Amino acid sequence: MPRRRFFFRNLGSKALALAIALAVWFALSSGRRERTSERSYRIPLSLVNVPARTIVASPLPGGVDVRVRGPFTALRGLQPEKLEAVIDLLNASPGEKIYRLAPEDINVPPEVEVIAISPGEVQVALDNVAEKLLPIVPALSGEVASGSQVVDVSVEPRIARVIGPATALGKMTGIGTEPISLANRAATFSATTTVLPEAPGVRVREGQIVNVTVRIGPAPTKTPTETAVTPPR
Repeated sequence: MPRRRFFFRNLGSKALALAIALAVWFALSSGRRERTSERSYRIPLSLVNVPARTIVASPLPGGVDVRVRGPFTALRGLQPEKLEAVIDLLNASPGEKIYRLAPEDINVPPEVEVIAISPGEVQVALDNVAEKLLPIVPALSGEVASGSQVVDVSVEPRIARVIGPATALGKMTGIGTEPISLANRAATFSATTTVLPEAPGVRVREGQIVNVTVRIGPAPTKTPTETAVTPPR
């Protein structure tokens, strides 16, 4: 009888404790009991903490391929658009350096494991930021109509202010544009086009949109050459 009273004493509290214990056990063991899955994603590469007055002067991969493994439920709830590979440039200095991508550089939940990364390393070149004034050189494509020729090409504005890596700007003597077609043109015309910096990291600060005038005139007429006849001896 005393044992029976002991068993039924605080029965509600004991039932609650048992329920909590079962819930904890189920939560901890469900990951082990759930099947493990793998998936592959292509995610963006982000550079953070870029030092002031510096700029990335090297081309970067368009994305990073990762393969992850984890419980099926966790992978099903994963949002690929929120994943990214991160390279931290804190305390970096101008120059080239190879950064290796590790699983901890991918922002996945704790229950998801990163098992493969490609590329496994990225070369990043940092350079000091500089500005420069460059003459604009219009790019032309195609051929004018027969009997015509390009007499002169002018552009307004003539100068563009560009900003970018100091090393790249130091080598530039001019800056081109999107090509302007001359195909079958027989008269002077004007066209609006865009200045096109080709060096990585270089962008136009002033003079992005330009007006190009191509003056076309008649080509010089070719006169037939006379053939000299040598009299017989």
